[in-house]
Amino acid sequence: MTDARPPSGPFEDLDGHTLDELVDYLDRGRTPLDPGIEASPACRIALAGLERLRLMAGGLLEEDAALERTHPDCWMTTVLDRISLEARPGRRFPVPGLPPGTEATVTEGALRGLVRAVGDSVPGLLTGRVRIEPQEPGDRMDLDIEVSMFYGFPIEDTVAEFRRRVVEILPRQAPFTVGRLDVRVADVVELPGAGAP
Repeated sequence: MTDARPPSGPFEDLDGHTLDELVDYLDRGRTPLDPGIEASPACRIALAGLERLRLMAGGLLEEDAALERTHPDCWMTTVLDRISLEARPGRRFPVPGLPPGTEATVTEGALRGLVRAVGDSVPGLLTGRVRIEPQEPGDRMDLDIEVSMFYGFPIEDTVAEFRRRVVEILPRQAPFTVGRLDVRVADVVELPGAGAP
């Protein structure tokens, strides 16, 4: 992918693996198969985020790889750090509406991964930080989401499409409805050699 690597630190551990290892694993085409990585939900969430990032912003990643060496707060470093941090399971939310005596939970990491996948499916938008707050009686989630936009895409229309998809898809894929949904555009990034779509 690139020579860029996020800084090492205590938040980088993903079930015994680092984000560096996951980037290298993707660079090798996920071969040889690593059962430890493939069996880890946190690693799979991080791999999915890295793959989406690679598909959406490959040229930008190459450009930012050089920038990262002198500017550790560059766009790519922030996104990679967020993928690593948000791949963790986090809190467990009880599944609402189950029969008495039945318990099931959904992890915060799984919900963040779902929201990230929905957002990254919207052309011109890349999902950043996702914060989730459950509301009583427990079947509704308030979401606070930061996104990056690619230059040339209409911000208002793109964010409206993202909001529409989150509200539509989250309840179909998880047992929760969307309550408050705040979306903040944190960055507008120009892809190398790209003009308006």
